[in-house]
Amino acid sequence: MLQTSSGPDTGADADTGTAERAGDLRDGPLTAVRRCCALVATVLLSPRLWWRRRRPGTRTVIGTAAMILASSLVSLLLGLSTATASSPVGPHEATWSTTLDSTVTLDLGPLGTASLESPAGMLGVKVVLGEIPGDPTPNTANAASVGQSLSSDATSYLSLVSHPDLTIRQGLYALAGDALRRAGVVEAIFLCCVAAWRLAPTKPWRETVRAGASHRWATTVAACATVATAASLLVPAMRTATSPGSTLSVLEGTPLAQARFSGRIADVVTAYGSKVRTFVETNKGFYAKADTNLRAAWKAAEQTEGLVDVTAVDGKVDTESLQSRVRASSAKTLVDAGPDPEPGTAPQPSESPRATATPSISVTGARSVPERGRKTAVLTTDLHCNLDVIAFSGVLDQLSGADIHMDDGDLTMTGSDPERVCVDALTQAVPSSTKKVATIGNHDSDATAARLRSQGWTVTNGSVQTVAGITFLGHDDAERTTAAGTKPRNGETTEKIASRLATTSCGSTQVDVVLIHQPATFDTLTKEGCAPLLLAGHVHAERGMTTTISPRTGLPVTGIISGAGKGGTSLGSVTEDAFLHVMSFDSAGALVAWRAVILHSDASVTVGAWRSVPGIAAGQTTATMASTPSPTASATPVPTPTQAPQSARPEEATQPEEGEPQGESDSSDG
Repeated sequence: MLQTSSGPDTGADADTGTAERAGDLRDGPLTAVRRCCALVATVLLSPRLWWRRRRPGTRTVIGTAAMILASSLVSLLLGLSTATASSPVGPHEATWSTTLDSTVTLDLGPLGTASLESPAGMLGVKVVLGEIPGDPTPNTANAASVGQSLSSDATSYLSLVSHPDLTIRQGLYALAGDALRRAGVVEAIFLCCVAAWRLAPTKPWRETVRAGASHRWATTVAACATVATAASLLVPAMRTATSPGSTLSVLEGTPLAQARFSGRIADVVTAYGSKVRTFVETNKGFYAKADTNLRAAWKAAEQTEGLVDVTAVDGKVDTESLQSRVRASSAKTLVDAGPDPEPGTAPQPSESPRATATPSISVTGARSVPERGRKTAVLTTDLHCNLDVIAFSGVLDQLSGADIHMDDGDLTMTGSDPERVCVDALTQAVPSSTKKVATIGNHDSDATAARLRSQGWTVTNGSVQTVAGITFLGHDDAERTTAAGTKPRNGETTEKIASRLATTSCGSTQVDVVLIHQPATFDTLTKEGCAPLLLAGHVHAERGMTTTISPRTGLPVTGIISGAGKGGTSLGSVTEDAFLHVMSFDSAGALVAWRAVILHSDASVTVGAWRSVPGIAAGQTTATMASTPSPTASATPVPTPTQAPQSARPEEATQPEEGEPQGESDSSDG
């Protein structure tokens, strides 16, 4: 009976459970949807709730910051879209401006145009070439000077073709600067308007504006007028029209393969493009090989501790010959130097640069210069806007870990404003961690000096200046050389400058280095004998290092005249040896070691052995050492009737073996 009576109840319970489960299945999705909607509503409403819970002061600060951020972004966009600047292109003055047509256009005036799709999307650039600056004194022009100017212009064109990135970067920096200035003006005007609104009296102005804004028709008309004005300005500017001209097959395989040329410039590119392309590729290959050789030679020289000269050809060093010379040089440390030391060797310097100078073991390399490496400097001179040699010197800065880069003048060809690219190239080549000091040569101008200073260079000015713990003294060259010829710069002669520098060097501040372009100043500075190291260029010749006893102070004065032959500073591959130097100073600023780095005309590179400063033995007043070993080079002190004082300090110097340096430097235009 119990089982019979319980049957219907059990069925009813089962039906109820099934219904409940079905209801759960129906309600589950609805519940999930409701929860999702609640979550979305919470997310949407939470910022408003969060905002309402903030204190009034906090809301004011956040609102002001958001307004400034948004207005700054709009101002920056306006500045970028309307920027314009002046930056040279080759020998030309040029006007750069931003556009919104997605095209980079070079307007050559009657010669036509060259255009390329912009890599910056909608933002484009238009460059309009202007005139080539003439000589500031046109009445002095003649056939020879005009011919030289045209030759310089051609060199600028080739430099532009071979290194367009320098010109482009310079122009873009100028545009960026103008864009920031414009954005600043727009932002300032906007903030002034906001401030005026905030500070305005409640009535009648603010109430009048609010009353007008409350009328829907007035607000609608104002909004439509604003949109129409913006559209009338932006739509034409953003319209991308088909660029005139066509692509040229002669440029296939180059970065300008997709550029479109029109007008006479298209004919010029077609006729001469292949020749220019060959020149650029040859030049690029030469310096790529030179870069590889420099790195290979430097690595091998470091492995031998700078004991011997190392030459790399095609990225390789003759290891067998190198090891043989290393063993031979090492053997020299076991014997004392004879009366006639081997070519290219040097006496060992004493522990202090101010100690008594005496003969020492005649060796080069690490064994002769135990103090090297405390402060390293790289010396360049007479670069004459050879952008590839400039880049080469930057690689040397990196490899040597240079603390200082010293440029000894004539960085440019004429010092014209378009040649600011020369300064920019050297600044970019030198590592940012390296301090920079330069002097002004006869080919450089006041604009060159100003450009150097604006990029962080210390430019010599006749006073004692400290760079990386070393004190420098120098001055602008007394002469100024342009295409029209050479004339006095400021009415002061080389002799007067030398006398003034000599007086300054003997002042209360110790001078470690005289960095001067003209070696004709050496005679006066050596006679005074207060500056221990003189560096010069100008003569386009490497004359090694000479130490001379000053007749006034009895102290040794070291000089080095450096540079490259005339062919070594022309555009393209060097045709004569180009010399750079690496110098090592102790903590007191005294030179203790030096080496030459030579770029040869076949792109091979020689990294010279470390050499000590030529020492002066008793009874002698001069010692000369060549930069590299040669049959005529000698570090043997030259005997003279004058007895060297025992208080002399050994330093290094460079003067011509055939006589005083000023005799030839005046006649050789750097």
